[in-house]
Amino acid sequence: MKILIVYRRKEKDSWESIKGIWEKLKELGHEVEILSREEDLNMDSLSSSMNSLGKIVEKMDKERNYDVIYTQDWSIAFPLLIPSKILFGKHYCIFHNFEASGAQSKIMQKITGNMLGNKLIVRTKELKKKFPNAILSSDGIAGAIIR
Repeated sequence: MKILIVYRRKEKDSWESIKGIWEKLKELGHEVEILSREEDLNMDSLSSSMNSLGKIVEKMDKERNYDVIYTQDWSIAFPLLIPSKILFGKHYCIFHNFEASGAQSKIMQKITGNMLGNKLIVRTKELKKKFPNAILSSDGIAGAIIR
């Protein structure tokens, strides 16, 4: 499978998680590309990516025809969901256990998670309770989607 992982930046917790998923997918024989919103695209926030992140991912998909597009958290998934669900058939989002801090982030995470429904992968039981339609996968790789 061809897989694109779109993540925020190389911060300790989030980067280690994404790196682990990337390496595991490659071990399983998949062709995996990673794209950082901050380092690769120079978009340092949700607001700076709202108009262009979806267009960039859509263009990359047209050129490479990915089977799966993984986004790292709500702030990466949201620009692919609003104003229209871009590539929704192949878009999955991973919520870790360290995602939402602050009231505004928690609200946005809840909205995005509910919009994703069963396209959301969560890594903890606590997040599964918050998002009952999500796929629980401790390693971030949903077996039904990727194996």
